[in-house]
Amino acid sequence: MNFIVVIATGGIVGLLLGASIFFDAREPYKLEITIASTIRNVLVALLTGYSLSVGSSWYAGVGWGLLYGFASGLVIFLSKGGFKSKDAPYVIPGTTLAGGLVGLIVVNYGF
Repeated sequence: MNFIVVIATGGIVGLLLGASIFFDAREPYKLEITIASTIRNVLVALLTGYSLSVGSSWYAGVGWGLLYGFASGLVIFLSKGGFKSKDAPYVIPGTTLAGGLVGLIVVNYGF
């Protein structure tokens, strides 16, 4: 596994997704959310990279990425109060898809 490519993949995807919070004028913690999103995606990329091997197929990368993205989104969902929060239910689909994207990039360019 190319460690630099995996870290960069998670960092870039997390930075781009976290930067979308700057479109919400009501959010007071924009920088903190962007940093947290970057760290979360780096961790998803590392978990996905360590779960794959050199001969892994693209759907294995996407599958592991979806799994780890869903798990990290579930942590955020539950920590924000689950369905009691108005924004929390929208976190899980985004984190799951981001994990799948990270998994696809890691399996194609990380090995």
